[in-house]
Amino acid sequence: MFKKFCAVLFYLTLCAAPFVMTQSNAQVLPYPGDCSKYQQCDASGCFVMNCGRGTEFNPAINTCDYPLRDRTGCNNRG
Repeated sequence: MFKKFCAVLFYLTLCAAPFVMTQSNAQVLPYPGDCSKYQQCDASGCFVMNCGRGTEFNPAINTCDYPLRDRTGCNNRG
């Protein structure tokens, strides 16, 4: 039983290692010209993500936040 558990744990570690290694190198970047979006980039490429309704990407904290009045570069504002 213990050998089987160790074997399963070993294989799970081998399978999860590439995922963990790529996630540790992930970057979150603003999406040019549209503050309602952002880019999440890792070794596999960049993916465009949308912020939730009523929020915009805040590069100071690298997450979606309530909009700031003086955000420059937000071409999507009316």
